[in-house]
Amino acid sequence: MSKIRPSWPLGGVGLVAIAVALLAAPAQLEGPVLVPISPGHALSVLDSVALIPLLTGLAWLYWGIWARRSRLYDSMRTSPGKGSLTVFAAGLGVGLLLASAFSTFWWWWAIGATLFLAMTMAAVVAAVQGE
Repeated sequence: MSKIRPSWPLGGVGLVAIAVALLAAPAQLEGPVLVPISPGHALSVLDSVALIPLLTGLAWLYWGIWARRSRLYDSMRTSPGKGSLTVFAAGLGVGLLLASAFSTFWWWWAIGATLFLAMTMAAVVAAVQGE
């Protein structure tokens, strides 16, 4: 009997979705704070548990993107403007995520997370094309 393995990118996206659901749980379910980061931000027990599927899913996605990087290079060559904008937006998203954790502009995390997620999904779509 063969083992059923989720295909890339669905396995990675599924794990990230599970992690986001855990991270979005109400504060009453999060448990005690393990690591305070800044006012309004801390790493709780549930957040620590959610890191496992989050990091595993992202590693799976990025491994798949890396394995298909020649397709991404082709996409960048055919449309350098869109490719440059995608890379810029992903970097801006990560910057906003980091800045929101260490500043009083805590609501910027939503914009940063949305930008970074959208650009990661654009890279996944570009890497999948042609399979």
